[in-house]
Order: sequence, then structure tokens, then C-alpha cells
Amino acid sequence: MDLDHLAETESTLTVADRLWRTEMQRAFGPDAVLLHGFGAERQGAPGTRLRTTFEARRSAIAAWRHVRRPAA
Repeated sequence: MDLDHLAETESTLTVADRLWRTEMQRAFGPDAVLLHGFGAERQGAPGTRLRTTFEARRSAIAAWRHVRRPAA
């Protein structure tokens, strides 16, 4: 496992998650992630900042998981 790349993806995921959580709170209030974090609302409507941050977070999660996957 490339530890430098893992650290980079973890950092990117941390920032992406923080931005998404901020948008969730802006859109739905302080308990937004608890109340809507697993529902369709978490994605936001197309063209919104919430959708942009959701997509960035989803991409960051995929990159982080890819780096963590052991080589076959």
C-alpha cells in the first residue's frame, strides 16, 4: 500500500466530507446529517452546491477505498 497516496486520499476525503456536512447544515439545519444523511436529500438537487459537495465526497470516498484495497 502506498502510504503517501493513502494520506493524500484521506486528506481529500476529510475536506470533502467537511464541505458536504457544511452544505447539509446550511440546507437542513444543525441536525441535517443525522436526519437526512442516508436519505435522498443528502444528494441535493442537480446544479446546487449540495449536489456538488455530495459528488466530490462520493468521489473522494471511492478514491480512498481504491487505495486501501489490497493489490491482487
